[in-house]
Amino acid sequence: MRTLMILGCMGALALTGAPAMASSLVYEPINPSFGGNPLNGNWLISQATAQSEGGGGTSPSFVIDFPDFGGILQPNPNPIELPEVPGGPGAEGAN
Repeated sequence: MRTLMILGCMGALALTGAPAMASSLVYEPINPSFGGNPLNGNWLISQATAQSEGGGGTSPSFVIDFPDFGGILQPNPNPIELPEVPGGPGAEGAN
């Protein structure tokens, strides 16, 4: 029994002590815009066209679908001029 236990321990040590073989992972970009293979450009544009909402028409269209804010008013992109503040910058007597 004792020799069986010693053989089992030696076998476990032999398995865990074996050198691990691994290779390094190297990132290789796919998109040509980020350094990938330029030959992937046609494949990427064909995939994007096939996934478009139009079902892969002859020309891809660009659509922005703005979210609904639930009736909350959003800031006006063209704000009105604010009135001058008495004693503020640009007023007479200001430092």
